[in-house]
Amino acid sequence: MGMEQMAGAPFIVIMCVIILCVLALRRKAEFVLNFMLRSITGVICIFMINELLASQNYATMVGINPWTALTSGILGLPGVALLYGIHFLKFL
Repeated sequence: MGMEQMAGAPFIVIMCVIILCVLALRRKAEFVLNFMLRSITGVICIFMINELLASQNYATMVGINPWTALTSGILGLPGVALLYGIHFLKFL
């Protein structure tokens, strides 16, 4: 192996590490954006379902707080259904 080939190896390793870091950051940004969209959608759904229940004269509502936003952000719309299921189970 010549000296020129040995000098290029660290450059290739550094470039590979940089590319892996960029890909990891992009994947992390995609995860955060997806989480935020699910949280916002979940909170909007909770608000709309609460309004629908209030218009039908049901005295039960799921609160909008960081815990419900976190649940809907992690689980998505099934998380919203879970919140209402727990709330209605408590209501019985």
